[in-house]
Amino acid sequence: MEDKVIKGFKKDFLVIKEKGWVPSNRLHDTGIGKTFEDLMGIVENNNFLADYQDVLELKSSRELAQAMVTLFTDAPTFPKKVNSILREKYGQKDSESGVKIIHSTFSTIKFNTFIQKYGFKLDVDEANKKIFIRIKDLQMNKLDEMEIYYTFNDLKEIIEKKCKYIAYIKAQSKKETDKESFKFVQASLLSGLTFEKFIDCVKNGLIVYDIRLGVYRSGKNKGKSHDHGSGFRVLKNNLNKVFDVEEL
Repeated sequence: MEDKVIKGFKKDFLVIKEKGWVPSNRLHDTGIGKTFEDLMGIVENNNFLADYQDVLELKSSRELAQAMVTLFTDAPTFPKKVNSILREKYGQKDSESGVKIIHSTFSTIKFNTFIQKYGFKLDVDEANKKIFIRIKDLQMNKLDEMEIYYTFNDLKEIIEKKCKYIAYIKAQSKKETDKESFKFVQASLLSGLTFEKFIDCVKNGLIVYDIRLGVYRSGKNKGKSHDHGSGFRVLKNNLNKVFDVEEL
């Protein structure tokens, strides 16, 4: 079944590759993923299963971008609606809108520095089967007592459903009169990420965490808060350390 789906995707990708340049279906960074999914005939939804025939998760990237690849975005297990709490308690005011924002990336290795005041860090607690987000007031050298965590059970379920097979698509990008277009040129199959390997990669700093609480810059929601989806990510240069990589 899985081999059949992967072969089907490869065939569909070659059709898209032969189209050459196609206009973006959405503004901003998310345009590349939305454009590719539309070409594949995938309807945007909140389905917990993988994007392509419930087997392959799709990830798209501009060829020259140095960004990380998002494995998945999902709110922490506890507490509920924690991003609203983080935004209000630790966010810095956006210069345009005045809305509080947080853009911060961190790992298990050490506390990072956010606005020269706070530090964020991941902490894998294997005894209690949780990954904690720790926050420190760097000026006071004091840990926040609030508990924020993902349970191993929740993470395991996501990884087994969304990260078993990932199609990683690279595209060339160009802009003409503010309209972006893409040429999808390469697809790779990322596989081999078990839950146990995920935990090891988090502990070793190969998989990091990203908080992305921003603000809409345009459109009908301009000036309103925007939760871009905090989650676990990996640098492109580390993909072959986290996954088995095979060009399709």
